[in-house]
Amino acid sequence: MKISKRLLVGSMLTGAVALGMYAFNLPTDVSAMGSKPETKSGAMTKSGGTYEATFYVAGMGGHFAKAEVIIDPSAAQPIKVTSLTKIDIGTRASHPTHDARIDNLDRGTMFWSTYKIDKEASGVHVGKIDLKTGKVIQDVVVDVPALATNTKSMYCASGQSEKSFIPMTMTSKAYIDVFNKSDLKRAQRVFLEGTEADTGPYKFYHGISSTDMKKLLIIKNAADKDHGKTSGKVDLVELDMAALEKGEVKVLNKNTVAGSPDTVTFRAYYSPDDSMIAASGADVMFLLDAKTLEAMDVEPMANLEQNHDAMFTPDGKYIIATSRTKQAGPECEDPKAPKAGEFTMDGQLKLYNVASKMFVGEATSVCLTCHNAEGVEEHAVLCGLDGNFK
Repeated sequence: MKISKRLLVGSMLTGAVALGMYAFNLPTDVSAMGSKPETKSGAMTKSGGTYEATFYVAGMGGHFAKAEVIIDPSAAQPIKVTSLTKIDIGTRASHPTHDARIDNLDRGTMFWSTYKIDKEASGVHVGKIDLKTGKVIQDVVVDVPALATNTKSMYCASGQSEKSFIPMTMTSKAYIDVFNKSDLKRAQRVFLEGTEADTGPYKFYHGISSTDMKKLLIIKNAADKDHGKTSGKVDLVELDMAALEKGEVKVLNKNTVAGSPDTVTFRAYYSPDDSMIAASGADVMFLLDAKTLEAMDVEPMANLEQNHDAMFTPDGKYIIATSRTKQAGPECEDPKAPKAGEFTMDGQLKLYNVASKMFVGEATSVCLTCHNAEGVEEHAVLCGLDGNFK
């Protein structure tokens, strides 16, 4: 098992804003693109060993980047962006989002939740998009319970069942909300403190449902106190989905894995056959055995990179990982340790080979080129990823 020994340079930016994905010589209104309808099955198209996909990348600017890509694992830069537009769900103030979650049973619908409290609405937002038109179908405002403190970071990761959309928060105490997919009415709100899923002090919940939607994995960063300093140890708790939808907590499996002292976990995905789990860990990416929840690989990210999501190709052979990457500025004497004001944050995608357990080729920018072209001077900060393979 490999693990990073270096200090992570590139911790989360405080108050980072706007993924700000803008089209570069392309229309920003998806209704003007004439794009093909999303596939219902998410079936993979391969041509000479390549994949074609449409990825949706969540951003702090109140929108999702929509990136049409071709993936060629043999290329020096495996992920090539052929078209880049965006889907708006609101403004930077009202709808910053980390969460992209396409409906497993209807690949033309994507659910989302917001990362910050909308002060004007006095709550956070949960909604869904018609991916064929790029239009918001529904947007509801959700209250924040009194038990949830440290509310700077709200919804980030999410799971789903056949009938439910299930986002979870990064608050302390963290909680799991269960919404009906049909009308976005909240059916349950679940806290894990005092249940068999309580593993002790933590900072941040994230998680993901299994591909068969029978389990919900909760990923918790162990900490010295509630919302305190993390240790690099990660508590994994697998819950029974049917019980959770009734507001009950039934634990199916537990384990603890470890990265470096700088490891902080975020979003994750099960493989299509539910045999593996890819979990982002900032300075590392975890590849887990889904049966035992043990680490098969703890793969270090490159210096100045921070992993925030990890999604399998439909055949389970590769993982697309999102990275917040620091680009050192011209005034930075040491590009491995840029100081404030001496770097620009870019959002990138990387490709990981499951068989060889390593990242392959160069990362691909999906943010900074367009930021520069449009004169957007803010850092480009991506997080959650979902997509349809064609």
